[in-house]
Amino acid sequence: MVIDKIGNINNIIEPKKTKSVSETKEINKNDTIQISSEGKKAAELSKDIQLVNQAPDIRADRVSEIKERIHNGSYNFDDPKILEMVASRIANYLLR
Repeated sequence: MVIDKIGNINNIIEPKKTKSVSETKEINKNDTIQISSEGKKAAELSKDIQLVNQAPDIRADRVSEIKERIHNGSYNFDDPKILEMVASRIANYLLR
């Protein structure tokens, strides 16, 4: 058995030659961006949140001031706000 041809061998595609670029065009474009007011507000809010997260939970200066006032006897324990706060914290602790 003899096989003469498989497919069309005569139609082999040769690569085309590329043309050289004789002249390059210089394009001057300036990129610009515009940030929306919502974006600016979001960036400002993010910065504020970061500052709050970096702040210590306990203000040592205030704690030392109150400790000193308690030690001196000049701290007013009869303040209704303080009594309410202490009672609320005790209730929350007991109800856990």
